[in-house]
Amino acid sequence: MKPAYAACLTLALAQPAAGGAWQEKPGQGFAAASATYRQAGSEGAYELSYYGAYGISPKLSLGVDLNQHADISGHALVFARLPLRKGPRYRLAVEAGAGGNHVRGLWQMMQKTTLSYGRNFRTGATGGWLAVDAAYELRNGGREAIWKLDATLGLRRPGKPAPMLQIETSKPEGSRFSYALTPALRLPLKAGRELVLGLEYRQAGQRSLGLELGLWQRF
Repeated sequence: MKPAYAACLTLALAQPAAGGAWQEKPGQGFAAASATYRQAGSEGAYELSYYGAYGISPKLSLGVDLNQHADISGHALVFARLPLRKGPRYRLAVEAGAGGNHVRGLWQMMQKTTLSYGRNFRTGATGGWLAVDAAYELRNGGREAIWKLDATLGLRRPGKPAPMLQIETSKPEGSRFSYALTPALRLPLKAGRELVLGLEYRQAGQRSLGLELGLWQRF
């Protein structure tokens, strides 16, 4: 789960933002789980993810980031998020994570550093937000480096369905560039929950289409 994507939850509910460049309030947090099924030609594959964050203090949030791609690969990270700037126009935060990644069950050390930018905006009577995350990952015990740049743009419509667009890019050192575009619709549920339905187009060596189902919960 990407921080920029996770930031949508509290923004959509018109509460203080969380994830990405936004800090969780002390004693509060959220959890987000998603499942994506992709079809490339005659082959299909699934991806499961979980992202949770909890506010420890006004300047510290801790969390976990879990991911599993079919039975091929995945990762498990714990992270700390610290604010760098909190202003009326935009905010910045840095996130440092450590844990492990695996390829077919062989686990090795993984590290990830993310710089996040976020801002709110208004277009007439409708509000929205922009969240951008630039990340550098070291996988497989530091032998594989990956640069990532993700962005999420969404409208805020409390209590109503609201659209959102996510753009993901990835460039492993020594390998090809890949990207994904995911338009999505957020559907409000009871008790601070939201259901997210997305349609993904991905170009990562081969083209694929995916259907994403997500559930977000504040606590």
